[in-house]
Amino acid sequence: MTFTKSVTCYDFYDRAQTGEKCTQDDWDLMTIPMKSMELKQKYNLDFGKEFIPTDKDQMERLFKAGFEMLLDCGIWCTDTHRIVKYTDDEIWDAINNPHREFQLGSGRDAVYCRKRSVGDKVKPIVQGGPTGSPISEDVFMPVHMSYALEKECDTIVNGVMTSARGKSPVPGSPYEVLASKSETRQIRTAASMAGRPGMGV
Repeated sequence: MTFTKSVTCYDFYDRAQTGEKCTQDDWDLMTIPMKSMELKQKYNLDFGKEFIPTDKDQMERLFKAGFEMLLDCGIWCTDTHRIVKYTDDEIWDAINNPHREFQLGSGRDAVYCRKRSVGDKVKPIVQGGPTGSPISEDVFMPVHMSYALEKECDTIVNGVMTSARGKSPVPGSPYEVLASKSETRQIRTAASMAGRPGMGV
């Protein structure tokens, strides 16, 4: 592959149909751990007791290791069980040309997610919420309202309703559609009741 243009979602889809086949076990238990160990040694990575590295030399080595991992391993597509690969130029293009800013939410509740640099003084947005966790139908709205009431939370990353009208939202069934619509309605209602009707979800 040679670099001709920025990678699009269509490129990803096409590569996910034709990339190298790989099982989840091979990816999770062999490909990623083996490459991680190799790169840890190659770039002498040791965080010690630091959760987030602050040493600039180590930060640079960590970046190089991450770049090399993406270049060599690619991304495993969970739907097709194939590996999507990128070229060196495609990765650099994505790094150098990110979206500078985008809006989440609307009206007075809108927040702007902006590109930040290391040591940036602009505070990041805070996305609160149960983030994909299974939530019972009877407590779905109050759980999400509790996040909307927290002023530190700028947006909500919602949980997943475990039932709709007492029935499991089986994929491809009408209950899946009902659960999705109910989730959206209840989260919007919860945000409105918390006084933040335009909060991003």
